[in-house]
Amino acid sequence: MNKNEKDLEQISTTDKLKAFKTLKDAGLRVEMSGSGVPTVICASAGDMSKDLKNVRKILKDLRYNGSFGVRAPRKGDQIMNEEIPKDPEEAAISDSESEDNAIPA
Repeated sequence: MNKNEKDLEQISTTDKLKAFKTLKDAGLRVEMSGSGVPTVICASAGDMSKDLKNVRKILKDLRYNGSFGVRAPRKGDQIMNEEIPKDPEEAAISDSESEDNAIPA
C-alpha cells in the first residue's frame, strides 16, 4: 500500500475536530460539511485566496493532512446574519411596525 494512501486512511474524526477547533480558535468562521470536512467561510469571495493561504499555514503547523474547504458566503448565510436582531427591544419594535403596515382583510 502506498504511504500516501495509508496516511489518508488514518485520518480520524478526532483529527478533523481538532482542525475545526484550531481554525475556530484562530478567529475564522468554520463549519463542518455533511461529510465531516472542516470548511472555512470567508467574509467575501475576494478574500478566498488570502484565507486559503492562512488556513493552509494553520493546518500545516497542526500537522493535519486531511481534507478541508474554503468557501465564499452563500446568500442564505448573509440573510441569516442580517435578520438576527441584536436587542430584544428591536425585535419587538420591528414586530409592531409590521403589524401597522399589514393590509386588513
